[in-house]
Parts: sequence; C-alpha cells; structure tokens
Amino acid sequence: MLDVFRSARRTLRQLIRGPHADLGFKPQPDFYYLASFPKSGNTWVRFLLANLLAGEELTLKGFGRFVPDSHIKGDLAYMADPSTPFNQMRPRFVKTHLHYRSIFRRAIYIARDGRDAMTSYYHWRNKRSDKPVTLTEIIVGDIYWGRWSDHVLGWLSSDCELLVVKYEDLYADTAAQVRRILAFCGMQASDEQIAAAVAASSFDRMRAKERAAQGAETPFFVRKGGSGDWRNLFSPADEELFWQYHRAGMLAAGYCE
Repeated sequence: MLDVFRSARRTLRQLIRGPHADLGFKPQPDFYYLASFPKSGNTWVRFLLANLLAGEELTLKGFGRFVPDSHIKGDLAYMADPSTPFNQMRPRFVKTHLHYRSIFRRAIYIARDGRDAMTSYYHWRNKRSDKPVTLTEIIVGDIYWGRWSDHVLGWLSSDCELLVVKYEDLYADTAAQVRRILAFCGMQASDEQIAAAVAASSFDRMRAKERAAQGAETPFFVRKGGSGDWRNLFSPADEELFWQYHRAGMLAAGYCE
C-alpha cells in the first residue's frame, strides 16, 4: 500500500513539474552515474574516486565537491556551481540510488549480495531514524527505495552503457576494480595514484573521519564492511522469504543460492 501511494505521488509530481523534476539537477551527456541500491558500497566508490580525482586525501565535507550525491541538497548546490571541482572535470560522476530510467545513459552499477545490503540498511536506518523498520519490510520492499531485486533487474536489463562492479570484488581487490572503472570511463591513473586513493578510502580511515566529523552533513555510518554479516541477522524464515522475493535478482547479479 505504501508503494502504491508513493508511486501515485511521484506520478502526480512528474505530470506537474516534468518527468525528471525529482532529480534536482539537469543531466549532462558526460555524466557517469554511480548507481546502486542503498548500502551497497556506493559511498565507498564515491570516496575512492573523489580522492583519486583530487589527488589528495579528502575530508567528509570535501568529497562531495568532486563526486556529488544527488540525494543531498548541499551536493546539488555543488553541481549547480560552475566553480566547483565537479564542474571542471570531464567526465563527471554523480551518485544515485534511483531505479533505472532512460535519462541515465552511462553508469557504474555497484551490486552487493542483497542479504548484506539489506542487513546494512537495517542497521543504518534503525540507527538514524526514530521510525524503525523491520527486516521483513526491507525484504518485501516496503521501504522508500522499493524492492532490491527490482532495482537490480532494472539496471542490469537496461539499455544504458553499463559497467557492473560487485561489492565483494571491490572488497577483495579494490585497486583492480578502480582500474576497471577508470578504463570504462576512458581515464588513466598511475599505480601510485590508485594506491594512494585506496589507502585514503580504507574502512579504518573512513570510520576515523566519521568520528572526527561529528555532525558532518554527509555521515557515512560506516559499520563493518566485508560480506556475510547477514548471517547474524537473518533467521531461516527470513532467508526463505528473501529467496522467494529476490531469487531472480540474485541470479542476475551473479549470486548463487
């Protein structure tokens, strides 16, 4: 019922303001979208790329000037300001958690085992909100972002120019996946530059920055990283329900039951 209400509200807004008014920015041909379901490693990839593009280690308050999050008002202001580093670079990277739509022509899609993405979202959401969400609600898609498998299948079956980066591969060999992203975008960087960006974006560094920020506008809520933490949250009934709803998405993304 909640999804029906939100869909109707979005449709009405689009009819009044135009089909892509909810983006908050005007898409450009050189944009590469960093797309993912929430808590799948998108912020990590943003930070990796921002550190690489800046050529130095950035703070929490600085990296949105290089790789903005389209869901953060302050980052939308960076996108609109021609003097920001973001607007001096070609190509440009923009983060989104939206489901695929035809306006997105080129993207890096970050896929993560849906069970781990949901576990991370569960802890993150219930840490920052006074309206707790249950794991069942997340599994069936009764949350703002909808159903995980719909998100994955929409992007993976799209006709946009797409590179899929699996979170688990990124965790196992971060530098190799950064090289894949750069090659996909026609960009180059030395091994030393990539190594520096990887070191600056480690989970330990990111946690330390979060602690030091104390109220930064773009908090990470970095928890564990890695994979397999879903086993500490999912009951056998939860896992059965998960596969009932998300088998197609998991198989399409290369995960086995």
